Amino acid sequence: MGKSDWPLFTTCLPASRGKSARSDMQTKELTEISILNSKPKIDILGQHPSENLRKLKKRKVLVEQKKRLSAWILFLALFGIVLMVIHTELLYFASCQWFVYLYLMKCTISISTVILLILIIGFHVKEIQLFMTDNSLVHWRIAVNAKKLAWIFLEILVCAIHPFPYEQRCEETTLVFLSQTDIFLSILMFLRVYLLPRTVLLHSKMLADASYRSIGALNKIKFQYQFVIKILMNTCPGWVLLILTISLWIVSSWVLSVCERDIHGATNLTNAMWLIPITFLTIGYGDMVPGTVCGKILCLFTGVMGVGCTALIVAVAAQKLEFTKAEKHVHNFMMDIHYTKQIKRAAADVLGEAWLLHRHTLQGDMAKIHLHQRELLGAIHIFRRRRIKHKNLKDQVNAMVDISKMQMIMTDLDCNFSSSHQNLEKRIDQLDKKLDEISRLILTAIESPQLSH
Repeated sequence: MGKSDWPLFTTCLPASRGKSARSDMQTKELTEISILNSKPKIDILGQHPSENLRKLKKRKVLVEQKKRLSAWILFLALFGIVLMVIHTELLYFASCQWFVYLYLMKCTISISTVILLILIIGFHVKEIQLFMTDNSLVHWRIAVNAKKLAWIFLEILVCAIHPFPYEQRCEETTLVFLSQTDIFLSILMFLRVYLLPRTVLLHSKMLADASYRSIGALNKIKFQYQFVIKILMNTCPGWVLLILTISLWIVSSWVLSVCERDIHGATNLTNAMWLIPITFLTIGYGDMVPGTVCGKILCLFTGVMGVGCTALIVAVAAQKLEFTKAEKHVHNFMMDIHYTKQIKRAAADVLGEAWLLHRHTLQGDMAKIHLHQRELLGAIHIFRRRRIKHKNLKDQVNAMVDISKMQMIMTDLDCNFSSSHQNLEKRIDQLDKKLDEISRLILTAIESPQLSH
């Protein structure tokens, strides 16, 4: 802190009693007033209010531009995938008279990919500018590190993958189809689907809601793809699983048909649509097996995804079948009454069997003594078992949610008690001051000369 900043803190210093101290104080106050008059619009953060407003407007514009760019990026990515699928199917069934049009379609895929890469670079530029605006940075090198550059390069590399157009001959006697390299590049184009969660995140309502983001920031929650997926899985899990399953089924069937087309022929799409769900459900009849390495890897991936989706379905079903809070309280209350009646009945049976055993013991009838001994032991066993059930029910009632709710209630009661205690202390202090004043007045009245005479 320089010497020019000292007058700003003179108001916090205690007043001096000497003349020199008073003169110094007056000069410092004059200096402070002159500084405040020279900069009348300085706010608490040391920035001009119009500057903050300009940053907010710039941030809003950058967010809108990011949303539009993400939408166009997703559109071009899906457009390239659709063109690739159409090109692959037409190339297998078309003759050489369609060769020029198919080559032009391949060029269209490349052009759309180039535009897609330009938009991706623009999207990351807007993202860096938004980060600089939020953190009041001057140079872009501060906002970009090696990890960020690596992720940008990886995204560009993934989106740049597509079957490149090259010189190819077409003969009437030769069946024209994709080479192994083109098949591999065409399948890798489905990696562009990773753009979908980012677009959903940028266009979600919670990202545009200021209150949602404020509460999330206070609780240190990062608004990323995982958080959006969790929200969708909690709000509409059935639709999410249905769309995910159908999408995996269609895409995996088509990819498997492309991988196995050179072996099994043109009708392999229907067979692939049968093999994929059988592998997905981990049934595996064995009537069909993949013959290529690509098909085997795809079936392995489908099996792993089937296990994961099955676990998600079980979790969603368990969540839907779970009691609500009101239903749980009603059920526990009725079961508590039911178990209490059973315990009383079992205790009555134990007492009855004990009385009969005592009576027949006095009579000396050994057959009935043994009979009632067995029945007494059975009644005691039933009584203990019902008491254990009743105890387990009480343990279930004291769930973690109820304990946390009770803790919140106790915290609120503690806060109310503390505030009431503070108010009571203030009132006692006021009463003490009034009593001191009354006693002072009484002493003054007693010591007055009029009352002494």
